[in-house]
Amino acid sequence: MKKLKWYLLSHLIPLIIPVFVIIIFMGAIGGSANSSSTTSKDFKYAEHWSDGDPYTHNLLVHRYGIKAEQLDGFLDTLGISFDRDRINGRKLLEWEAKSNLDVRGIVAIALNESSLGTAGVARNPGANMFGFGAFDSNPENANNFNDDIAVVSLTKQTIIGNKNETFKIQDDKALKYANGTLNSSIDGGVYFTDTSGSGKRRAETMQKLDQYIDEHGGTPRVPKETNDTGNRVSSSEIPSGYSITQTIDTTNYIASSYPWGQCTWFVYNRAKQLGITFDPYMGNGNQWMEKSGYSTTKTPTEHSALSFSSSQAGADPVYGHVAFVEQVKSDGSILISESNFKGLGIISYRTFDAESAKQFTYVLGH
Repeated sequence: MKKLKWYLLSHLIPLIIPVFVIIIFMGAIGGSANSSSTTSKDFKYAEHWSDGDPYTHNLLVHRYGIKAEQLDGFLDTLGISFDRDRINGRKLLEWEAKSNLDVRGIVAIALNESSLGTAGVARNPGANMFGFGAFDSNPENANNFNDDIAVVSLTKQTIIGNKNETFKIQDDKALKYANGTLNSSIDGGVYFTDTSGSGKRRAETMQKLDQYIDEHGGTPRVPKETNDTGNRVSSSEIPSGYSITQTIDTTNYIASSYPWGQCTWFVYNRAKQLGITFDPYMGNGNQWMEKSGYSTTKTPTEHSALSFSSSQAGADPVYGHVAFVEQVKSDGSILISESNFKGLGIISYRTFDAESAKQFTYVLGH
C-alpha cells in the first residue's frame, strides 16, 4: 500500500514556507501526551455516526459497546498478515480509552496509513502504524513515536489541536492547502496534503467496520443513567426515592484475592456483608458473568452482582466492571453501589431506568 504523505502544520505559524517543508510542534509529544488520556466515562456516543455518515462523523464520538472480538473478526477479513500482538481488538479498545479517538477511526487510520503496521516506516523498530511524525522530508522521524504514544498525540495535536475532527474536513483542508487558500490561523493545520481522497477512503473503512459490527452481534443502546452520585457513601447520599437494606460498612472488608478499592473487592465484600457468597476468584468485572457454577439472568435481581461488559455504561474497555444491586424498584429501575467508578476505593451509587436495567447481566450469588 502506498504510504500516505502525512503532515502536521501548526495553526499558529503562517503558511510562508514551501509546501514540502513540514512543521510540527513537539511540546505535546512524548510522555506528556499520555497525561491527556481520557477514560471511557467521558466518551460521547452516537448510535452509528454523529452526523449521518462516516465521512462527516466526528472522530471524538463513539459507537457504544463495541467488543474486542468484533474488531478481531474484522481485522481477519482484511487479508493482511499483520502482527496480532501489536494490533488486536483488546489493544484497539485500550487505545480508544487512552486517546478518546473513535476505535473505528483508529482502525481506518492504521489500515490506510501502513496496512496495520506492515508497510513503510511503520515496520521500523519503535515506529508507529498511524503515520504520526513520518514527514516527507524525514519519514524516519516516526521511529520516535511508538503506537501507544502516537495514537494519543495524534488525537491531541492533529485531530483536536488542528481542527481535523472529521475525514471530510481533512480532505477539504488538503485541497485548500494545495490551492493556497488554507488559512491555518482559522482552519487549523492540515492532517495530510494528499488530495486523492485519503479521508474518503478512511471513511469507507469505518463504514465497512461498522457494517461488520452490525452483522456480528451489533451493539446495545447507550444506557440512560440517572442520579449519578459521587464521593463516599453515607445514608444521606443514597439517591432520593431509593433505599438499601443494610448500611455499607467497609471496616471489615478483606483484600486478599481482590485488591483493595477495586470494584471486585467491593462487590465480593458487600455481598458477604449481606450473607451472599461469591468465589474469591471471579476474575475481572466483565468475567463474573462467565464464572462456572453461578447462574446469570437479564432480569434485574436485588442483591446480585451486575457484571458490566467492556465499555458498557462507562465500564473499563478491557476489564469491564462489576457492581452490587442494592434495590430493584417496582417500576423496574435499579440502584447499584460500586467501588472505583469514581476512583480507587471510592464507594458511589448509580441508578438505571427499567429499560436500561434489562440490558445488563446479573450474577446470582450463593
